[in-house]
Amino acid sequence: MLKKFRSAFSSDVPAAIRLRAIARHYWQKLKANTLGRLFISDAGRKLRSQVAAIRPLPPHPKVRVAITAHVFYLDLAKEIIALRDIFPDPVPVFLTVPLDRAEELSRIVAGFPDVVLFPSENRGRDIAPFFSLLESGALDGFDAVLKLHTKRSPHLIDGDLRRKLLFAMLCGERSAAYRTLKAFEEPDTGLVGWRDSYRSDPVFWMANKARVHEIAERMNAEDFVKLGFFEGSMFWFRPKALDALRELRLKSDAFEAEAGQLDGTLHHAIERCFSIAAWGRGYTVRDLRGHLL
Repeated sequence: MLKKFRSAFSSDVPAAIRLRAIARHYWQKLKANTLGRLFISDAGRKLRSQVAAIRPLPPHPKVRVAITAHVFYLDLAKEIIALRDIFPDPVPVFLTVPLDRAEELSRIVAGFPDVVLFPSENRGRDIAPFFSLLESGALDGFDAVLKLHTKRSPHLIDGDLRRKLLFAMLCGERSAAYRTLKAFEEPDTGLVGWRDSYRSDPVFWMANKARVHEIAERMNAEDFVKLGFFEGSMFWFRPKALDALRELRLKSDAFEAEAGQLDGTLHHAIERCFSIAAWGRGYTVRDLRGHLL
């Protein structure tokens, strides 16, 4: 824990704010490792299905939906594709994948309709490949796109748990997903994500504050710089809301070569810029219940 906040401890963040962030972090860890584990267990999934069956299904939101994910761990590709099964109509899936794994992933997803692969250089984790996909225009025809990746976070004991919880909260059950997507019927909704993964305490700037300000200046969004991002960079988004980032035209070679970095890289800074890009163009950031963040 201390390692995670090392940069914050040497900053000008008041001690009370640091302690509050740490307490909240531990509380969320406790919830994830207790209620969260139950939520994603077989028993939890069964109970959720039973509850959903007796509730009236909300009307299908009038939005065009797609899913995108960066697939580094190929064995998780089918888990991602299966998320679309909650929707009655076909939902396209766009998968970015490192160049040296593209052929194998192609074999894995063969036979799945509406799955498109975008091979990319293994730089910038999920962020640099996402930029390539965003710039391609493949997502332009959609109102709401779910951004995921095969997050394992091997440096964390609960890395797999965090991924499974995010998948379940964002797209694990039809009624909940419909309620989330309803926010996108409002034209000013830009990003929607899980409140428990939203980070706004100043300690979460880590070693990225100066770089975020530089990026915001390039986006002409200096007046909208504040900390507020979905840790893990998994959320629903409106492609149009990220135009300011898209217009940066960042290529893969702008991102640092992969070296197991835990903080301070361009992709860590960009993770903190998704909300700023949306706010700068007049879009809102909301939680899964549609409340403003």
